[in-house]
Amino acid sequence: MSDTATIKLNLGASQTRIPGFVNIDIVGKADISMDLGKDRLPFENDSVDVVFSHHTLEHISDYLFCVSEVYRVLKHGGHFLIGVPYVTLTEYNLVNPYHLHNFNEFSFDFFDPDILKGSASEENPVHFKKVFHRFHYMGKFALLPLPIQNWCRRHLLNVVREIDLGLVTVKSPKDIPQIDPQTMIVEYTEYLQSRIPY
Repeated sequence: MSDTATIKLNLGASQTRIPGFVNIDIVGKADISMDLGKDRLPFENDSVDVVFSHHTLEHISDYLFCVSEVYRVLKHGGHFLIGVPYVTLTEYNLVNPYHLHNFNEFSFDFFDPDILKGSASEENPVHFKKVFHRFHYMGKFALLPLPIQNWCRRHLLNVVREIDLGLVTVKSPKDIPQIDPQTMIVEYTEYLQSRIPY
């Protein structure tokens, strides 16, 4: 990621944009207006350094197509930074008719051959390694000790509001990039806080 022309994409830029990013959404005010569930990203293979997506993947009709396009355009070692509602959030996620997919800490393990990829007999080249996931606990759940948080998250509803994930793109399995999780969390947070309204 030391190229002089760094390309960063912000997927799902309907309400906010990130300066310095190419902002993409189905709405016309984005830099590029397209349907992420069926249109190919207008970038060359292995040309993008970072893809940021906050509360977008759950809305995309063909989520697997979108993820395969993200993988196609990202460089080896590129960052895919994601924020999505947590699967057990009932108030604004499970009952939302515009949310087509649910996510938890294991969702992207299905793109890692060392974890769950292949368990559904799928065949695709997509290979991501999860660097971090971070839960946003609701109310007093945030104050509980970790073992109790884990039990509550697995057995109760409305414990976690959303989850952030950081993935690294693997295009050469013999050269898996090693990325410090804390550094990637800082990167995610920086991009999230850089969003501004149109």
